[in-house]
Amino acid sequence: MKKVNVIFSLLILVLGALTAIAPYSFAHVCEVGEKVMKCHWTGRIELFLGISIAVLGLLKLISADVKYQLGLNAGILVNALGVILTPTVLIGVCGMKSMHCVTVAKPTLIVFGILILVTSLIQSFIEWKKK
Repeated sequence: MKKVNVIFSLLILVLGALTAIAPYSFAHVCEVGEKVMKCHWTGRIELFLGISIAVLGLLKLISADVKYQLGLNAGILVNALGVILTPTVLIGVCGMKSMHCVTVAKPTLIVFGILILVTSLIQSFIEWKKK
């Protein structure tokens, strides 16, 4: 496999893993108390999307076929859009502007989603040019 594919695949794998663990570690969302906040559900969805992206990145690592790589990139792009849209449009985060989920978790997840999206688009463009 080409060195460029390995670098992009590892980058997507790492970003997917970071997206999965962020809501429960360094960019934590609110814990469940008397009331379940919206950010709790955002964290759950981001966990699933991050794992999905990491698995797709792992599949990219073990494949060499260009068409397969482009198909995996399409799946990664859809998941990356989900990472961006979940805290902003689909579910959201808490309404209080001073909450950790608003000030840290939401921007962190948006940045991870954008990085995954851009990485996947760049690799898709490189693979498409080779094809």
